[in-house]
Amino acid sequence: MNVATKRDLPRDVPAIDLVHLARQSDGYETLEAELLGMFDAQAAKLTTRLWQPEVGAQAKADIAHRLKGSALAVGAWQVAEAATATETHFAKIAAGDVSDDEPLVELQDAVDEARAAIARLSA
Repeated sequence: MNVATKRDLPRDVPAIDLVHLARQSDGYETLEAELLGMFDAQAAKLTTRLWQPEVGAQAKADIAHRLKGSALAVGAWQVAEAATATETHFAKIAAGDVSDDEPLVELQDAVDEARAAIARLSA
């Protein structure tokens, strides 16, 4: 699945697409909360791992890919888009390409925004 770049996403894209989430959970609010909780925990764990310097480039690409899949499941489009850029970045490094573009800050910002939205929804 192709994910839009940040420039392609409308400015008003919510951190979590609640309509998508409702479709994914067939409208069951308990399942929605469970999915959001799982995404929240996984996003925190995976982004922490991405920042660790001892983690290799291919492992970081794989971590970003996992995060992208989780984000797509709950409708965290900005996280998915930033994770796609991160995955591509580290896959290129693993293949020997040098890149100046460091997408981790953008991914971290998107994850932080999504986690803040989840916290507001959980309150």
